[in-house]
Amino acid sequence: MGNSRGPKAGDIVIALFAGIAIGTIAGILIAPKSGKETRKDLIEKGERFIEQSRENVESFIEKSKDFTEAGKQKIGEFVMMGEEILEKTKNKAASTASKIKEIVKESKKAAKDTEEFLS
Repeated sequence: MGNSRGPKAGDIVIALFAGIAIGTIAGILIAPKSGKETRKDLIEKGERFIEQSRENVESFIEKSKDFTEAGKQKIGEFVMMGEEILEKTKNKAASTASKIKEIVKESKKAAKDTEEFLS
């Protein structure tokens, strides 16, 4: 089945630019100007459209880089937090294991003392 999330941002941007281009061309072709003036207008508007497209793509790329960098930073922070939690958990487990060993040792001694007392 297809993606149920809806259109992707890239698809929307392409459709937007296509709509702008088609609307601009249709408007110029319908306008009451001579062929030479119309061609000149088409060239100028085409050049402006290309320049705006470049600027928008550059802006999108820059924002994507910023977003990626922020994501990498957050991942680094989460990794550090995870490592800290892991280290604390290891220390707590080692401390607990040490206490259990001490209790078992004391219990064995108490059992031995009780056995000797009862003998």
